[in-house]
Amino acid sequence: MVKRVKIAKYTKEKNKAAWAKFNAERAARKYGLWENLRYTFSQAWAVDKNMVLMIFTGFLFDKGWEIAAMFTDKYVVELVLGERSRYTLMAIVIGLLIGGRILAQLGNITFTYNWWVGSFRFRRHMQSILVKKNVYTDYENNEKTSVNDALNKAHYASENVAYDTLYNVRELLGNIFAFVTLGSILSFLSPVMVLFVAVPSFVSYKINRRKMMWIWNMADNWQNYDRQLEYIHSASSDISYAKDMRIFNLPRFFKQVLDRSFASRLDWYEQQDEWSFWHDVAEQIVLWTGYLCSYGYVVYKVFTGNISAGNCVLYFNAISLLSNTVYKLVGSYGGFQWQSDNISYAREYCGLPDKTNRGKGEPLPKNDYEIKFQNVSYTYYKADEPTIKNLSFTLHKGERLALVGLNGAGKTTIIKLMCGLYDPTEGEILLNGKPVNAYNRDEYFTLFSAVFQDINELPVSIAENISGESYERTDQEKLTRCMKQAGLYEKVMSLPEKEKTHLVRSLYDDAIELSGGQKQKMALAKALYKNAPILLLDEPTAALDPIAEQEMYLNYASFSKGKASVFISHRLASTRFCDRIIMLENGGIAEIGTHSQLMKAGGKYAELFELQSSYYNDEAVNENE
Repeated sequence: MVKRVKIAKYTKEKNKAAWAKFNAERAARKYGLWENLRYTFSQAWAVDKNMVLMIFTGFLFDKGWEIAAMFTDKYVVELVLGERSRYTLMAIVIGLLIGGRILAQLGNITFTYNWWVGSFRFRRHMQSILVKKNVYTDYENNEKTSVNDALNKAHYASENVAYDTLYNVRELLGNIFAFVTLGSILSFLSPVMVLFVAVPSFVSYKINRRKMMWIWNMADNWQNYDRQLEYIHSASSDISYAKDMRIFNLPRFFKQVLDRSFASRLDWYEQQDEWSFWHDVAEQIVLWTGYLCSYGYVVYKVFTGNISAGNCVLYFNAISLLSNTVYKLVGSYGGFQWQSDNISYAREYCGLPDKTNRGKGEPLPKNDYEIKFQNVSYTYYKADEPTIKNLSFTLHKGERLALVGLNGAGKTTIIKLMCGLYDPTEGEILLNGKPVNAYNRDEYFTLFSAVFQDINELPVSIAENISGESYERTDQEKLTRCMKQAGLYEKVMSLPEKEKTHLVRSLYDDAIELSGGQKQKMALAKALYKNAPILLLDEPTAALDPIAEQEMYLNYASFSKGKASVFISHRLASTRFCDRIIMLENGGIAEIGTHSQLMKAGGKYAELFELQSSYYNDEAVNENE
């Protein structure tokens, strides 16, 4: 059982420290409240003008029918008591009932449109801004935890807060309108009535604010448990965990972790509940003190004969509505500040600077391409040591270059540096003698076709996965040629829907699940379909069987013809068809040369080659035995 942590007293020192932290975070925000309101409304206006117009008119309908209902009660009482002409009162009551229902219906229509149609459009618009930033920002940003945290906050803002800000503006305008109207009504009885209602409501807000400050200040204590619970939920429903779940009996372990995290989180919920309870009690005492004073004053006026029964009902309703209105009004500023901070998260994420050139760049070379690494070093985010150290070599025009070495030698990092996903920490990469950053980075990406180790399928057809276009825009002849070169054609043609077959079974009932080798072939077909002048292959045969691997080697000469290419493999025998081989060790070049040259040198490459050869020979001997 988790030992309960005693609620921390909210001392003056703690209160001061909490506000200092709160204000420091607020001061660090790049955008202020009014800037964020203008930004939100400008984005909303661009998406759906009707939604914005309904926000600035809907508040009249929202509060209009409440005020109409309040006066209806007054005149119904007067009608029942016969205090005035029955025909006049009947006409007034009917008019108020009809007018109130019309206002209520108009309010409901505008609110429903805003909540469903306008909200959906606006959220989609804000999400598209984030998605665009996420897919176009520097690749390195996606690997930084700080950037991913910023993205999570930005997603939350785009999902809820941005539209909530619009909705709260409607609420604010309605409450201002109601405060002026209700305050005027009560002022006719006595100006002190407004104080009877407003002061307790303001004090009640301050009590609630203190309650929320404790919750905000303690939030760091339970964030970790929330992340744990979210991870457990995500992992338990992720198909990639399904096999291990069953084979290794992980559900029992997951339940233990879930119970532990749940108990810890529940402990903080209980503390929050206790803290909230006593503040809620104090808040209700203050509010009801104001109510008793207000209602008592009205009753006194009725008792002394200074107001009629109808006006008594009117004032009673006005007191209740005004109290609620003042409470919402004084809370609006804090609410808008919170929403403004969250909108800032989205705007600040979208404003993250990119190191790479996204503006106008040098025109790309037209024909042959040569890439030169000049004293290049690269250190990963928060890593202590560089993965690549002072590396210099050249990928010559039309050359087939192989990178070999043990795990962690830096082969994949070189590929990512070469194609522009990473920028060197030190040194420079040149394309045809000019620095890579002299070119627009998106244009630079067009020079490369790549097969990476991590292969992701999109939930579309096989044809669309390969071409990156809709099926109608896919070049069928080119698609067929690329699938044949990659060794995927026969498999695809054996399927009922052939190249129209969907992938990702969790989304489509008729989808198929490709094997690891088939996914690798599809990735190769995708790279060939792009037909870029530089081909990068990072372990393209790792998941292939020996026959398919041999076929790929035989085809490599044809589909790499006329291109510069880089080939990474752990199987050194596969590099014999390359023009040059670079042996990497500890982030630097250990050896460089052709296969025959390196074998004659008798260095690291020859040692690894002989080791792998002996392994396969031993297998053959064992099989013969």
